Amino acid sequence: MSFQINDRMFWPEGRTKAVTFSYDDGVSQDLRLIELFNRYGVKATFNLNAGLLGIRGTVETGEKKASHDKLPKEELPAVYKGHEPASHGQLHCCMYGMDAGRCAQEILSCRTQLESIFQKPLTGFAYAFGAVNDTIRRALVSCGISYGRTIRSTHSFDIPEDFLMWDPTCHHDDKQLFPLADSFLSDENYFSFFSPAKLFYVWGHSYEFDQNDNWNRMETFLQKVSGHEDVWYASNGEICSYVTAYKRLVFSADSRFVYNPSAVPVWLGGMFCSQTVKVSPGQYAELLPPLEV
Repeated sequence: MSFQINDRMFWPEGRTKAVTFSYDDGVSQDLRLIELFNRYGVKATFNLNAGLLGIRGTVETGEKKASHDKLPKEELPAVYKGHEPASHGQLHCCMYGMDAGRCAQEILSCRTQLESIFQKPLTGFAYAFGAVNDTIRRALVSCGISYGRTIRSTHSFDIPEDFLMWDPTCHHDDKQLFPLADSFLSDENYFSFFSPAKLFYVWGHSYEFDQNDNWNRMETFLQKVSGHEDVWYASNGEICSYVTAYKRLVFSADSRFVYNPSAVPVWLGGMFCSQTVKVSPGQYAELLPPLEV
């Protein structure tokens, strides 16, 4: 015999699924991608290199050559309105082998300049080339970064335990993208010790759609995953902030009551219970009774 305490995290309004996107480099193809994201009502995080803004170039990997023109500074606030800007390193350096001070310079100079452009705190980060080790991670902490995205695909919908080592579900060109979408959208119970709520995280570079001539792939994916009432469409930062608010909840010793010290409402339920309880900011709430399983 076992009892399930109904203290697991659900997404806002008791939703069981969340989708988020992350795109790197701040290139001109972001304009077309954002138009698609806005049309289908999803949110994304765009990771920018403050020291490379406005620089024009090309990339020659993939099926064909594509432009790699960085958007200029003056266009950024309007282009990324409604989405989350985040740091991707001042000069897109691979920070492997750098000491902590040099890593901090690459991270903090980018953050500082982007915050000046967007006029708000920006605490997200995506590792250039996916390069991360303990020194780089510690530098992120010292620079006030709240999450860092890797490029290691999990092919799962788990919520990260460590947001500074945030592995995405998959790249948009992953062969498993659409099978994963089918699994994600199913209403079958998702087993995770942390939460039954699912998170589908897709990443990439918008210029890759030009390289591989497959913009239709993203539109087909968006048609599939958008418009569902049980899905929360959020930026990386919104996901991180919500999970952080959940982790800050204070529970009574007997797991009957909970207090929310944050400014974010949080919904709680159980692994095998479809009901949820809203814990409002600065308020106490009583959990649903434990369920025998």
